[in-house]
Amino acid sequence: MLEYCAFWLAGWLSRTIPRHFAYWISLRMSDLYFFFDRRAREAVMANLRQVMAFKGRYPTERELKLTARTTFQFFGKYLVDYFRFSRLSEADIKRLVVIEHPEYIDRARAGGRGVILVTAHLGNWELGGAVLAGLGYPLNVVALNQPSAKLNDFFQKHRRRRGMTVVAHGHAVKKLLGALKRNEFIALLADRDYSRRNDFAPLCGASACLPRGAVWLAEKTGAGILPGFMLRREDDTFLLRLYPPILPGEGMTQDVLQQRICEVLEDAISAYPHQWFMFERVWDGLSYGAAVDKARELS
Repeated sequence: MLEYCAFWLAGWLSRTIPRHFAYWISLRMSDLYFFFDRRAREAVMANLRQVMAFKGRYPTERELKLTARTTFQFFGKYLVDYFRFSRLSEADIKRLVVIEHPEYIDRARAGGRGVILVTAHLGNWELGGAVLAGLGYPLNVVALNQPSAKLNDFFQKHRRRRGMTVVAHGHAVKKLLGALKRNEFIALLADRDYSRRNDFAPLCGASACLPRGAVWLAEKTGAGILPGFMLRREDDTFLLRLYPPILPGEGMTQDVLQQRICEVLEDAISAYPHQWFMFERVWDGLSYGAAVDKARELS
């Protein structure tokens, strides 16, 4: 109940006060989060260290802490935008968002078998979905259930308000197959495996446990995979960066498709490491679901 009240208050403030003031408050709260949550702080620093080493950069601990603090601050801004922006009109999109290579959207959809949009906990993935819905594309998003029914309803309501169809994680396959058959979009996060499987793939120079739902669906249905990331710019407008569609076909096994997705993730995350909101260690050898099970066993 306390967590629900905190999110409700954050949502009310984000919508009520001027955006720049809401950002100022979020930065102060993010600094407190950074200071007091040692586990999350060290996880972010460990992830940043791996990403930077992949690009040949070896920062000092002080530099890592400064970058990690920036990550927490950007996440605070993300939360403000999550609550502030509901359904976006085309005028809102033109004012707030630059879309890079919009032609990739139609190219991915040209086969008539739907589009699997893969993104990450990078920038503002929720706003990216709102933009596609605002442009009239039918979008289905897979969402992880929250700990309480009330909190879950709170977040799902915000997503539905943006014009998205919400599909609960764990009961999604039949609904996703139906959406692709109707030539609709489905959105999946590709940088964290919430199942209890342990499927590994190379990411930023080390083996990470990553989901394979996108490649399984692509192989089964022939749908194109469209990687895209909504990235914050310095003036707090956004860049929707789309990558060339990854189209299944001859020789495109699940492993090959997964490798292509990983290459895109590496490119986007290494370019904007301070906007990657992963507060758990990515290279810890376990999927998120398996890590939760292990924590319960030890408690």
